[in-house]
Amino acid sequence: MTTLAQVVDTHSVQSKSVGDVVETLKQWKIVSLLVSMVLVIALLFAGGLLRPGGFAKAGLRDVSTLPAVVWIFSAFVVLLAMSSAPQLIDRIQWIQDQQYGHTEILAINTVGMYLFGMIAGVGMLFILNSSARDSEGKNNAGLGLSILDVPVGLGCFVLAYPFIELLNMLGVFVYTQTQDTAPQGMGHPTLTLLTEQPENPWVWAIVAGAVIGAPVVEELIYRVFLQGALLKWLKSPWLSIIFTALIFAGIHRLNSPPVPWHALLPIFAVGLTCGIAYERTKRVGVPITMHMCFNLLNVLLALMIGADAAQTGV
Repeated sequence: MTTLAQVVDTHSVQSKSVGDVVETLKQWKIVSLLVSMVLVIALLFAGGLLRPGGFAKAGLRDVSTLPAVVWIFSAFVVLLAMSSAPQLIDRIQWIQDQQYGHTEILAINTVGMYLFGMIAGVGMLFILNSSARDSEGKNNAGLGLSILDVPVGLGCFVLAYPFIELLNMLGVFVYTQTQDTAPQGMGHPTLTLLTEQPENPWVWAIVAGAVIGAPVVEELIYRVFLQGALLKWLKSPWLSIIFTALIFAGIHRLNSPPVPWHALLPIFAVGLTCGIAYERTKRVGVPITMHMCFNLLNVLLALMIGADAAQTGV
């Protein structure tokens, strides 16, 4: 009796390297992404989200109960808490006595910065959540958190990924055409540090900050507070989402060191899709989960495949 193993030419399969498999996947990548994005757009259109007035029909977040300046102030509180962390850490004599190197100090400051930011952000979130009630005592400002936000966020990330990756590929293509060379290295300094020192525990502390701390802090600052203020001013979900995504991408260019300009397209896509998901679900944990998935995916790709796959990460 002939078995499947006897029919299949296993030698050709075994002789293929990981690089060969990756190259095969790359050949079909753009086609699969385009097909996936078309299906997602069709799904969202059928669900009414992309139709005119889609957000209004699903129910808008009620940001009218709080002045726009309160939303902006909340964002500045988080930014102030983050910026104060390195200065406070620098005053701790015990840390100074350890004579840590550059990477160790960077890790301590990164973890401290995101820890301070998360404490301030979650604190402001609960303050606003208790204050954003209408005359009937109802709160529809979209400031709630739930464990159910995690699976919803995972699903939203799966739907958003084709769009994010296509813009990533577009950014790399434009860079290659204009510079006559492909982008060199990673699209984010944390990914570069990880690939250079993958066995350094201090580097992994920085990575943990990027995967866990950054999504929490950045989504609170941009999607919740800033987008809330713009929604209050502009009265348009789409305009508030787009402007917030543009600011979100632009701020990453101001980082030290700045992310390369070709990486701004996927970062904008992350901001756009997280903003849409937030306004549609009115759940804070949804864009946070999406952001975590994106950063974690870039870390895994950087470790497994290399710079060609992990061009971004925010």
